[in-house]
Amino acid sequence: MKKLLANYPDIADARWVSFMSELNDVARRGALAEYKSYSRVWEYPWLWFQLDNSPRSLRVLDIGSERSAYPWLLAVKGFDVTVSDVTSSYWGLWRTAQRSLGVKPELKILDTQALALPTASFDVYQSVSILEHVPDKAKALEEAARVLRPGGLLLMSFDICEAEMGMTFPKWNGRAVSMKELDSLFADCLWFERGLSDVAWNLETIDEYWAWHRTTAEHHNYVTGAISVRRTDEPWISTPSESRRSDATYQEFKVEMQWRFGEFSRQIKGQLPRPVHSLLKRVIRG
Repeated sequence: MKKLLANYPDIADARWVSFMSELNDVARRGALAEYKSYSRVWEYPWLWFQLDNSPRSLRVLDIGSERSAYPWLLAVKGFDVTVSDVTSSYWGLWRTAQRSLGVKPELKILDTQALALPTASFDVYQSVSILEHVPDKAKALEEAARVLRPGGLLLMSFDICEAEMGMTFPKWNGRAVSMKELDSLFADCLWFERGLSDVAWNLETIDEYWAWHRTTAEHHNYVTGAISVRRTDEPWISTPSESRRSDATYQEFKVEMQWRFGEFSRQIKGQLPRPVHSLLKRVIRG
């Protein structure tokens, strides 16, 4: 298990730089988000280094994927990846990325606090700076434990705000955890290996990273942390609601059909009278 605060010198390390170059290449080819500054240039390499030597057969659930190229790079490397987000806003972007990159990760619309997924169905659960946007953080971790197989790996990076040190986190962006709160979430948790809360934080790295992070955006007056911890063998007894899973499946089907009709509409646009094409567009938009 690992628990740490972001270390600014890592960002200039040759391994970090090389990985970000590879990731940004995938982003360009897939019309996804590139990062050359901001906390992601530490978070993505760190998460990858936890997976680098893992079997490529692993099933990986990426939470809050949005425009991130990271889960797509994992798919390019051969992992069995599920890309997800809480809204359907990125569905068209994802379908375009599938075509551009020649990979087909599963696409899902998922609420982190109520995952419409089978129990014990993934080997890796990963999220990059998502925890601060989740209202019920304990429930999100419970759901992560539920969908992970025994021995599965939880990989998370997250924002940390220590108010007593003068850090601030904008309310419009959610609520970042403190180091103490993060520790408390795992202190008595049956679902993840014990001892994470007892691992010492590398406090000596705070000042340098914090000073750099404030230069990346006006509101970045906080720091970044990450954990890597295994799921225990504790069996999960309850099962998710079938209606929840059915609702999610219907929503994904509806979005996919809208995307397909949209593609069809663009292909035949020049062959239809304008009133007919306008009617077709209204039908597609629902």
